[in-house]
Parts: sequence; structure tokens; C-alpha cells
Amino acid sequence: ADPHAGNFIMLPDGRLGLIDYGATKRLTRNERLSVLLMYVALWKNDEDMLFELCDLSGYKSKYGNKEVLMKLLKFGFDSWGRDVMGGKNVQQFIDELKEKDPWEEVPDNLVMAQFMSIRLRSLALGMNHPVKCSEWWGPLAEQVLKEEGLPYETWDTEQLIKYRPDMNMQKFKFG
Repeated sequence: ADPHAGNFIMLPDGRLGLIDYGATKRLTRNERLSVLLMYVALWKNDEDMLFELCDLSGYKSKYGNKEVLMKLLKFGFDSWGRDVMGGKNVQQFIDELKEKDPWEEVPDNLVMAQFMSIRLRSLALGMNHPVKCSEWWGPLAEQVLKEEGLPYETWDTEQLIKYRPDMNMQKFKFG
């Protein structure tokens, strides 16, 4: 849950051990379903599903700029390649997005999942192995949705509302 070099150990049998699980959170079933949907949608580049997930979760920004929202989702959960960040560093990227469309209300339920995704991608990048999470987790998420009896293709607004998790909202005001 806190992936950095000090929290990996080589076990005597050659397996890799992970330690320090202090930064964890237990997700509810509906939060897990939302994460599964998000990763399948990222994998399939289904911006309509991603936008509806965010809208129903309570995400609000000043202008409702879909491009900004998609970049925030991709940066936080999937990839930070040039296609997302346009060659900018993290500070320049976030500042530009805030200027284009400042976020005002954001659910924080998946902050730990986002944190883990960013940390794992940083670790992989440091080993010269950039990772796009949706390429790995999208197909797995799609399979789990099928096993749950809720295939990705069946999700519409009604089903999204039925399985919407309770959200913890954070409010922001940028001057």
C-alpha cells in the first residue's frame, strides 16, 4: 500500500515481499464496482461512461469541461504520458487544468486507489517500465464484472444509480 524501495524485500525463496500496509482502505461493494467500471471505461476509452460516472458521483467543476475531467481521471488512475500531460511537469499540468476548469466538489472515496496507482506507476517509471494501468486492469475488471453478473455492456444510467456508492465530498474554492 506504500510502494517505495524501502517497502520491498527479497524473500529467501526468491519471491518479492511487500511490507507497510498503513495507507489502505477497505472499499464497499459499490465502490469496487465503480472502480471496475472506471478501469474498463479507461481501457475502452469510453469517455461517455467516465463522464457519467463522475457526474453521478457528484464531481462538480466551474465549467463542466469534459476534456479537463478526462485528463484528471487518466492522470490519477491510468497514465501520465505526453498524450495526457502534453509534455508538462506535474505542477504545470495541474495548474493548467485548474485554470481551464477549477474543480469545486470532488468525491474522495477513491483517493487511496488513486494514490496507489500513482505510486505504482512512479515505481515502474523509475525502473524504465512505464505502465498504463488500464491495459493491465481493464481486461481483469471486465472479467470481474461478468463474474458479478453485471457485464460492462449492461451499465446504463439506471444501473449506475442503483449501485452508486455513498460519496464523501471535498469542496474547493480557488481564488
